[in-house]
Amino acid sequence: MIDNGIIIEKAIWKIAAEYDLDVRTVEDAINFSEVQLDLEKLVGEGIFCFRGPNENVKYDNASLCLSNKILANAGVAKILIPLICDRIRNWDHEDIEVLLSELKKVITIMELNPDEYPGLQECSIGPKDLPSEKIPDDIKEKCDVWAMDKKGMCLVGIDANKLMHIDDIRKAPAGCP
Repeated sequence: MIDNGIIIEKAIWKIAAEYDLDVRTVEDAINFSEVQLDLEKLVGEGIFCFRGPNENVKYDNASLCLSNKILANAGVAKILIPLICDRIRNWDHEDIEVLLSELKKVITIMELNPDEYPGLQECSIGPKDLPSEKIPDDIKEKCDVWAMDKKGMCLVGIDANKLMHIDDIRKAPAGCP
C-alpha cells in the first residue's frame, strides 16, 4: 500500500534541498499557488513512478515525479522563480560555479513552465546583464563572456553553460570553445 503522505513529504523536501529553499517556503508556494494543486491526485496520476527494488527506492522515484509536477505548476513557479532570481542578482562574484548553479535552477523551473517563462527576462535579468566582475576589453573581443568571478573564472558558451579561466581565453587562438 502506497502512503501518499510520504511521497508528498519527500517531494517537498527534495525541492527544498535541490533549490536551496526552506521547506516552509516550498509548502507556502504549493499552498498559495494561483493554480491550485491536488497533491493526492498528482500522486495517483504518477503511480507508474512507484517502482524499484525496495520501498525506499519506490518512494524516492515517486517523489521525484511529484516534485517535477509541483515545479511545473505555474503558480508555484511564480513564487519560487523570483526567490532564485534574487540570488542570481545578488551573487557575490566569489565563485562562478555558484552563479551557474543558480542559473541552472531557475532555468530548470522555467523549462517546466515554457509558456509562462520564455527566458531569463522573467527575472528582470537580460543574459548580458548578469552580475559580474568587470570583463577586460581584450576578452570581450575574443569571446562572449556572460559573467566573471573574482578569480577570473568566466561563464561562457552559447548557453552560458561552460566555465573557462580568463587566461585560457587569452591563450585560445579562436577565443571561446
